[in-house]
Amino acid sequence: MSEPVTFTCSICGEVSTRICIACTKDACENHLCQRCKRCSDCCTCEVAMDEAPLCAVCGERAVDVCAECKQEVCANHRCLDCLRCSDCCECEIPLA
Repeated sequence: MSEPVTFTCSICGEVSTRICIACTKDACENHLCQRCKRCSDCCTCEVAMDEAPLCAVCGERAVDVCAECKQEVCANHRCLDCLRCSDCCECEIPLA
């Protein structure tokens, strides 16, 4: 399995693997709206990005809920195989 291509968020300089669907700038998880898939510069959703739930592991913006403990989890602490947070995951795949 190949590693995802990484870029640099055009807003904060953090690592990013996705782009805004509107302006196509690189955007990290903290600056990409999960609802509309636009960066924080282009997003017009009514919910402010800083109101989004925070990851129970690291405090970053959460993107999902752990399948086991039901706590909010960010993309860096979610196993894509079992959909559990890094605290609950028992897979052999290293997470951030």
